[in-house]
Amino acid sequence: MKVAAFVVLSLIVSAQVWGYDADSQCVVCHSDKARLKALGAESMYLDPAQVDLEVNMPGATCVDCHLGEGKEKDKEAAHRGMLRPFVVGVGPKVKGEALSRQTAGATKALLPRSSDMEALIPEGDPAKLAAAGAKAATGLHWQDRDPKTFAFSPDVARKTCGRCHEQEVKDYANSEMGLNKHQRAFRSWSEKLPGPQNCGMWFGQNYDNLKKQTAVPYSEAQNDASNRACNMCHAGCNDCHYKPHAGTGSHRFGRPDTTSCYGGGRGTICHAGPMDRRRGAGYFRGDYSFPPNLPQEAHFKAGVTCTDCHKPTNHKFGHLGSEQVRSSCKTCHAEIVKAVEASPHGKVDCAACHVTVVGAYQYTFWGPGVTFGTETPYGKHKEYYGTRDLPTIIKNADGRWIGVKPYPMAVMNQTMELAPTGLLFREIPKRQIPGNTAIGEPSSFEAVRGARDVNDAYIGVGTRGGLPSGNKAILWVQMDKMSHALGKARGCGTCHDSAVQVGKSAWNYFEKTDVKKAFKGSYTVLADKDGLRFTDQTWEKPEPAGNRKLEDFAPFTLLPMNAWDVKGIDFSLPYDKKQTDAARKELDAFLAQIANRKDAEGARLRAVAYHNLDLAKSLLKQR
Repeated sequence: MKVAAFVVLSLIVSAQVWGYDADSQCVVCHSDKARLKALGAESMYLDPAQVDLEVNMPGATCVDCHLGEGKEKDKEAAHRGMLRPFVVGVGPKVKGEALSRQTAGATKALLPRSSDMEALIPEGDPAKLAAAGAKAATGLHWQDRDPKTFAFSPDVARKTCGRCHEQEVKDYANSEMGLNKHQRAFRSWSEKLPGPQNCGMWFGQNYDNLKKQTAVPYSEAQNDASNRACNMCHAGCNDCHYKPHAGTGSHRFGRPDTTSCYGGGRGTICHAGPMDRRRGAGYFRGDYSFPPNLPQEAHFKAGVTCTDCHKPTNHKFGHLGSEQVRSSCKTCHAEIVKAVEASPHGKVDCAACHVTVVGAYQYTFWGPGVTFGTETPYGKHKEYYGTRDLPTIIKNADGRWIGVKPYPMAVMNQTMELAPTGLLFREIPKRQIPGNTAIGEPSSFEAVRGARDVNDAYIGVGTRGGLPSGNKAILWVQMDKMSHALGKARGCGTCHDSAVQVGKSAWNYFEKTDVKKAFKGSYTVLADKDGLRFTDQTWEKPEPAGNRKLEDFAPFTLLPMNAWDVKGIDFSLPYDKKQTDAARKELDAFLAQIANRKDAEGARLRAVAYHNLDLAKSLLKQR
C-alpha cells in the first residue's frame, strides 16, 4: 500500500514539475518530427518531456529562455525577436563576426563531436559559409551574448534568466566577472598602474584613447575586431550554467563544472585562455595545454572541481590574491597547512613548491598582425609556445613567496613612453570605466584593486627606439603567478642550494600569417641579487610571410640581447649552505628512522616531515 501511494505521489509531482505547455506553438512544431523532416529541419526536433528533464527548471517555458512569440502559428511570426546561439565566422568578407547557425549550415543538435577542447564548435557547411563570405566557423556563443560585440548582454539576461533568477542576474551583472571590471581597467599601454599586460588594453569604449597612443593608422574596424576577440573569453550566464558539453542533452543546465570554467568545449575561451594558454600552469591541461599533454594537476585527476576551492558568494569568486582560496587547502590538507604555517616556510605559498614545469607563452609581442582576418597594428603574436622548467620565486605585496613566470613582452608603434618601473603588482587605482548602455550595462562603473588583492606582477623595462620602423616600443617583463598544475614538489635544492634562481625556456613559434615555416629557440632566466637576466638566447632564423616584418612579431631578433634585462631588484633566495646542509642531514636521519613504516601513519609522518620536521618528530614521540 505504501509503495502504491509513493508511486501515485511521484506521478503527481512529476506532472507538476515536468508539465510542459502542450499548446505552445514551440512545442507543437518542434515535437513534430515528420513535419520538421518535410521542412528539411529534422535536426530541430525536440522531445518536450526530455527538454523539461534536461532544463530542470519547473515552470520555465521555451519563450522564457528564447523569447519569440510562442502563440504564433506562422513560422516567421513565431521566431520574431527570438534569441539563438551564433557561430563566429572568419573569411574574406566576415571578420570574426556573428553568423546564424542556419547561415553557416551548422544546425545539428548542440552535442559534443569529440572529447577535445573544440568539441562543440560546429564545422558548418562549406558551401553555405562561402556564400556568407566566410571560410570557417571558429567559435560558438550562446544567446545571452551581444552578436555585435560578443560581450555578455545584461539586457538579454534580464529578459531571459532574470524572469526566474532576478537577484542572481542583478548580482552577476554588477560583479567583477559580469562587468569584467579588472580587464576593462587597462586603458593605456604607457600607464604605470595597472601597467601594460599580456592580454593588452581593453578595446571596447576605448578607441579614441588607443588611437592617440598609436603611431600608425588605426581604424574603428580594427579596434572592433580586437574588441570581439577579447570579449570571447568573458562569460555570461549560459557560459557557466548551460552544459551541452556534458553529452547528456542539448538543453542540459546545472551548476558550473570544471569544463564550464574552461569554455565548455568551445576552444580556449573563459579560463582556458589565461590559465593554460597564457600562464601555462592550468588546471585542466591535457588537450588544453600548450604544448599539449603537459602533466595534469593532481587535484584535477582526483576529481576536485574549480568551485570546490573557488566558492562563489553572490556570484563573486575568490581568486588572484584571495585569502579565501588559499584557505581552502585546509579542507583536505588541514594538518599539512598547520605544519607549514608553524614552520620556517610559513610565508611560502603552496604553489611555489608544488608547481614545476609550466608551458604556454615564452614571449608575446603586440604589433602589426591579423585578428579575425583583419590586419591591425595590434595583432597579438603569442604563439611562442614552449616550456619553462621551473617558475621563479618572488615575494608578493604581503611578503609571501610565490612562483611566477617572467618572460619578455613588448608593444610596437607607440606615441607615448613608459619609464622603468621596478617590480609592481597589478593594483588598479580607483577609476570610472565607461560601460556599454546599448547592451544594458551602466553608463559607467567603478574599478579598483589593491596590490594585496592580486599576485600578478610586471616590470616595466622602458621605452626603446632603434627599430626599423623608427617608432617607439614599450618593453616589459610579464610575471604572472603560477597557481595551478599542482603536483609533486620541486626539489629542496632548487631553492636552497644557491641564492641564484635558474629557469630554462624552450619554445616553438608558428603563425601562418607571420612566418613561412615554424622556427624555434630557447633562453635561460637568471634571477639573483643583481636583478633579472635573459641569457643564452638562441633561435633559428625566422622567414617572415608576405609583408610581415621581424619587428612586428620577433623584435628580440633586432634588439640587443640584454634589452629585457633588469637591474637593481634583489631576486635572490635566502641561502646559507651550512644551515641547509644541517637541515638536510636532520631530515634524512628522520626519514631513515621511519623508513620501515609502510602504513598510513608512516606516510603521514613523512608528509608532515617535509613541511615541518619538528612537528613530525613531536608526532612520532606521541605514538
